[in-house]
Amino acid sequence: MRNLLISFILLFSLPAVAQLQVLKGRVVDSSTQAGVAYTNIGVEGTFYGTASDAQGFFELKIPEEYKNDQLFFSAVGYQNQMLPIPDLLKKDFLKIALAEQTYNIEDVDIAAHSRVLFRIIKTAAKNIPANFHQGPLGVKFYYEEETKPNNDSTEQKREAVVELYDETAYRSPSITDAFNKRNYQFSQVKKNFESYSIPTGKTGFDELLEMDIARLSNGILNEKLLNNFDLKLENISQFNGDSVWIISYKTSKTDLAHTGDYYATKYDGQIYISQNNYEILRNECVVEASRNNPHNRSLATTSQDQNQVSYHYTAVYQPQNGKYFLSYLDCDKTFVDVDNQQTTYSRKASALGITTSPVKISGKDYFEDETYVESFWKSFERPE
Repeated sequence: MRNLLISFILLFSLPAVAQLQVLKGRVVDSSTQAGVAYTNIGVEGTFYGTASDAQGFFELKIPEEYKNDQLFFSAVGYQNQMLPIPDLLKKDFLKIALAEQTYNIEDVDIAAHSRVLFRIIKTAAKNIPANFHQGPLGVKFYYEEETKPNNDSTEQKREAVVELYDETAYRSPSITDAFNKRNYQFSQVKKNFESYSIPTGKTGFDELLEMDIARLSNGILNEKLLNNFDLKLENISQFNGDSVWIISYKTSKTDLAHTGDYYATKYDGQIYISQNNYEILRNECVVEASRNNPHNRSLATTSQDQNQVSYHYTAVYQPQNGKYFLSYLDCDKTFVDVDNQQTTYSRKASALGITTSPVKISGKDYFEDETYVESFWKSFERPE
C-alpha cells in the first residue's frame, strides 16, 4: 500500500510530458466521394508528413512544434489544399475533399505558363550531372516487399540489405547507362517463405530501381519527349529555407518511352524541383496499365499473371556532401491475377548510407536464396 501511495504521488508531481496529437481522416474526391489514394499530407515548409493509403485513409501525429502550422494535401490529378492544423485538431475524424485538377487549353496564358515550366524541367534534367553524385558510387539499401493476396493465401514478406554499385552514377544519366553500369547484390535476407523455385526467389528490386527518374533521365526528363506532357505549377513551397516548384504532369502518349510501362493507359505525376540549383528532390507517379509482365513492367508479355494493373511510386533524393543521390523508393501495386484474384504488393528501399569508394559488384541478383542470419537481424535497426 505504501509503494502504491508513493507511485501515486510521483505520478502527479512529475512535470507534464507533451503528448503528440493525432489527426485521423480520409481524403476523398469532392465529386464522387471515393477515397483518393496516396495523397501527400505534410506540414507546410517541412518534410514532415505522411500519405493516405489505397482507400484514402490516413493518420498523422502532430508534434508540439507544428500544432499552429498549416497542413497541405497534394495528390496527382487534384488541386492542392492547405488547412490550419489548429482547426483540424478540433475534429475527431477528418474528411478532406479534393477537387479534380483540370487543364484549360483555352486559357490565353497557358502557352506562356507552359514554356516557363518546360524550361524549369529542361534545366533540372541538364543539371543532373552537376547536382548529383558521379560514380563510382555505392549505396546500401534496406529493402522490404510484401505481397498480399485477397484470398486465403498467406502474406509473403521479404526484408533485405541490398548493396548497389554504380560505376558512373549520375555522370551520364540514361536508361542504357543505368542498366549497364548498375549492379547489386543481396547480402542479408529475412523472409517468411522459402525460395524453392525461380518465382519465389525472384525479387522486384530491379523494377523498383527503374523508377529512379533522375538516374534514367527518362519520361518527363527526356527533352525529346517533354513536349508531349501537359504541365501545371501546383505550388511553390519552402523546404529548409529553399523554395521548391511542385509541377504536375500527364501525357496522353502512354507508350513505353513516355511511361516506362509497356502497357500503360494512364500516367500522371508530380515532380519537386528546387529553385536553388534546379535539384530534383522528389518524383511520384500514378500509373494504370491493362497488364504487366510479372518480371518487369517494361517488358512485353502474353501471360495473364497481372491484369487491370494500378500502381503508385515515389522517388526521393537527398544531399550528402553537397551532392544528391537516391535516398528512398517505394511502389504500391494492385492487379488481378490469372485466377481472377486481386493481389496487392508493396516494395520499399531506404538508403542506409553511401560511399564514393565502393567495392565493385558484378551482376544483378534478380533472384536470391540467401541464408537467414539471426544474429544480424536481432541487432539490425530498421530505418523509420
